[in-house]
Amino acid sequence: MRRRTAASLLVLALAAGCRTGVDPARLAALEPDLGQLLLVGFHGTELDAPVDRLLCEVRVGGVVLFARNIVDPGQLARLTRALAERARACTGRRLLIAVDAEGGRVMRLAPGAGWAATLSAQELGDANDFTLTELEARRIGRRLREAGIDWNLAPVVDVGYNPANPVIVGTARAFSANPWLVAEHARAFVRGMHAEGVLTALKHFPGHGSSYADSHEGFVDVTDTASAEVELAPYRMLIAEGLADAVMTAHVWNRRLDPERPATLSRATVAGLLRGVLGFDGPVVSDDLRMAAIEQRYGLGAAAALALDAGVDLLLIADDRLPDGGSAPEATLAALRRALARGRLDPARVAAALAHVDALRARLAP
Repeated sequence: MRRRTAASLLVLALAAGCRTGVDPARLAALEPDLGQLLLVGFHGTELDAPVDRLLCEVRVGGVVLFARNIVDPGQLARLTRALAERARACTGRRLLIAVDAEGGRVMRLAPGAGWAATLSAQELGDANDFTLTELEARRIGRRLREAGIDWNLAPVVDVGYNPANPVIVGTARAFSANPWLVAEHARAFVRGMHAEGVLTALKHFPGHGSSYADSHEGFVDVTDTASAEVELAPYRMLIAEGLADAVMTAHVWNRRLDPERPATLSRATVAGLLRGVLGFDGPVVSDDLRMAAIEQRYGLGAAAALALDAGVDLLLIADDRLPDGGSAPEATLAALRRALARGRLDPARVAAALAHVDALRARLAP
């Protein structure tokens, strides 16, 4: 079956808008920029036709790179240059080019592709030398800038106080079980990145260090293990100091924060706790919406609309390919159009998200 075009979906959205009382002109004004709310991962190591479609038809706000996109330093620099130039030509905007470069095991620019090994957060925490942490962040940041990457989805500020945690503690991604030391090392890491002209993201809000399960694999309940006093401490300090370029949400469920939805989809957690209580007014990016904790339970399109409604600004989709061969970003945008047209998503919330994305882009180094 032939896919509906964005234009035909817009016509349907406008018609629905007339029935539900949503201002069709306001929806039409948002339509050209909806793709800017997406941070998307793709397959391949060069700018091919599917990637060109992402940049010029879907008009994504950013891309996130994985090991599958990286061969060696020269190839990566050529790829990011091509992506940036093509996006600028098609949208008139700079493309956010992001990567997970935490150090240690979660480091896409890794020895297998020709770079030197890096220290993990746990190794830096064990050394407990804040100068070393900043210097290691500068080394990683310099590597990213040379590769044409300007946004590091790090550091992890999850407090690793559950030794049985499989996804943070078990992979050496936590600086410490002490929230004050987590904050100190994260502060040094962010400063090191900034010194090299790279933006950062604190993750995974409101905390994934207490869990006994991995949200990549399925539903994660931290109601009985989470400690707000412990896990929010690094966010309180770094946000107050202006060191939070962005915050990434976790797909964990805590019924004491929201009895119905996990953090990424929870207005009480994002708009209420992060923005209201902690006072964060910057961009919020979701963790990958294709992770089992979200996609299997809610579906990609519904989750995207719920996340935006909750206060998330950038929707991370790590794999642009759906199992049936369709486009995950296009399916997501179609769902957002329907939610807007039916009055389930406030146009003002979308406009605010776009403003946060623009503000992040404005902070990119020249």
